Amino acid sequence: MKRWETPRTVVQGFEANEYVAACWGVGCDINWSNNYEKQHGRDYWNGVTHTANHCGNSSNQVIFDDNDNGTADRMIETGTDGLGDLVCTIYEDSGYSVIRDVSSVKIGDTIFWTTTASDGRTWNHKGTVFATADGHPNRS
Repeated sequence: MKRWETPRTVVQGFEANEYVAACWGVGCDINWSNNYEKQHGRDYWNGVTHTANHCGNSSNQVIFDDNDNGTADRMIETGTDGLGDLVCTIYEDSGYSVIRDVSSVKIGDTIFWTTTASDGRTWNHKGTVFATADGHPNRS
């Protein structure tokens, strides 16, 4: 037996099953950073270089606001060249002498940070904090 049903639209609301952290992106100024590595006796010739497709990509350095209160909680570099995720240490100055608390970082700030691989090589970065990571507006 066939029967006619009136067509209807059903809209389902999205309900998150876990908290999604807000985050900001930071692109490394690769020209400034490569010059810094060359001038300060860093291990530039042993792979301590900065490229557009790794640290120069603002989606690869992410500052997380884990509890969405507008304060930065941690910074991680992802998308490295086979080094895995690296914890970022943020500094007050271009001399990398005074550590800056990540909670003081705001959108629009120019920051200096380092990342260190498991083999001991350290990269010195400089970049500006963006409201979202390019290409990942809801990244968590």
